[in-house]
Amino acid sequence: MLEANTLTEQQKNKHLSDEDYRNRVLSCIVGVLILFIAIVRLWPDVTYEPVLDFETYEQDIVMLDDIEITRQATSPPPPPRPQMPNPVPDDEIIEEIEIEFDMDLDLPDLPLPDPGFGTGQTGDEERIVGNPQIPPTVVRIVEASAPDEVPDEYRGRLEMIVNFLVDTDGSVEEVSIMEIRLYNDDGTYEELPYVQYGLMDAVLRAAMQWRFRPARQDGEQVKAFTRQRFNY
Repeated sequence: MLEANTLTEQQKNKHLSDEDYRNRVLSCIVGVLILFIAIVRLWPDVTYEPVLDFETYEQDIVMLDDIEITRQATSPPPPPRPQMPNPVPDDEIIEEIEIEFDMDLDLPDLPLPDPGFGTGQTGDEERIVGNPQIPPTVVRIVEASAPDEVPDEYRGRLEMIVNFLVDTDGSVEEVSIMEIRLYNDDGTYEELPYVQYGLMDAVLRAAMQWRFRPARQDGEQVKAFTRQRFNY
């Protein structure tokens, strides 16, 4: 019976209350803090003294007598300028040579140039602007009528580039044919110096009837050139 009571008391001692357990934990924490503070306070002071441990090497001394003086080789002087001989006048007369021209040249009979169309320029006319800001634009086109005697080899293959001088009111003042092209079947062309059968006259007469919107330079109407194509 005594042994049973003793066992029961030991089991009760094993189970602590929450308050007792909390007190024991706090006591342990306080003890650890006191021990840490004591260690910090009682730790001996140590003065750090750096130790310089390096080796010094003796510097090399260079004497001026040991320096070898070098000199750059000079380039040879340039050659003297050549002496030009002074011309000496003399009284020698060069024999005259006669050049003979062969006047009997076999040239093809070329037609006389056509008279110009237009008024041309005089001293009191307005200034012509070569590259205006706004070039002339066509407002009326007159086709050139091909004469009946034009051969078939020219039809559909002939092209003339005409240069127009457009006045400030849009009328054509002067025209001229700049280039005549005869196209081949492969798209290439050859330039002709002239073409007969009245084609050039017909183109010039039709070109004089064209009308343009005049060119403008700085907001003002000016005279200017333009080019157009005529095809047969």
